[in-house]
Amino acid sequence: MPRAHIRTAVLSAGLALLTALGACSAEGPPRPSALMAARPDPRPAADDMLSQVIDKISERGSVRTSVRGSLGLVGELTAEGVVRYQGPQADLAFDGRTRATRNQPPQRLELSIVDRIGYLKTPLARPEPDKPWLRIAPDGTDFGSRFLSPTLDQLYEAIDPRAAFTGIEPATRIQVSAPDTVDGRPTTRYELRIITAQAAAMATDPQQRTRFRQVANSGAPEIGYQLWLDESGLPARFAASQEIGQAGHVSLTSTYRDWGAPVEIRVPPIGQIGVFHDAAPKAQQPPP
Repeated sequence: MPRAHIRTAVLSAGLALLTALGACSAEGPPRPSALMAARPDPRPAADDMLSQVIDKISERGSVRTSVRGSLGLVGELTAEGVVRYQGPQADLAFDGRTRATRNQPPQRLELSIVDRIGYLKTPLARPEPDKPWLRIAPDGTDFGSRFLSPTLDQLYEAIDPRAAFTGIEPATRIQVSAPDTVDGRPTTRYELRIITAQAAAMATDPQQRTRFRQVANSGAPEIGYQLWLDESGLPARFAASQEIGQAGHVSLTSTYRDWGAPVEIRVPPIGQIGVFHDAAPKAQQPPP
């Protein structure tokens, strides 16, 4: 198959999962004038609340999650997964399906991320006939890693509030808070706004700092999230939406349950893991 088709297959898989799932920040309100920017922000600071949430997540150590989202032009995503928190990192695994249109059959997607290494399995991007899993390393030089690894960090933010807010809690404001319910459970819903210029100035993670600086320079002074907390102060739901270039309007909602329950996250057998190289001979097409 021509190299261009290989690139299309890999990037389609990345768009269908990683780019879409990494799209968890919403456009903020129009850029304020210099006069408005100089005024004190009247909205409550979210740092104390977020610090408590982050501590509670770390204490529980694991959770099960259901992920639902609209992937814009790509279609709908439905997935079930687990997350395991170890120190500042989170390992995850989930099994899901995407459907481009109602007239097309859903496509299976599996993803694990362990020690910041991603393992993706989808008929849209099969490295070799006998190696269905694609390895995506942050420092990898292969085609798949170079194109898809930048989105792995964003994926954490789609399902892990710690990744979204750790280190920039003082740059986050509470736009609105109100009582709500999630699956029949009493919760409090928070509309949160991250001030991008302030977040870029205080972020200690280089990738996080660069991302916020780029968003601020693009003309978006804020990015937004929705966070539902249950009566114990743990996340019950986490959601956001954004316009993502050619993908269109993308939104994602993660609903959590069974905080602290034992979870198992496996790495695929090494014999089933492949990589895409620029000169890879073939990429399988999705089944009819």
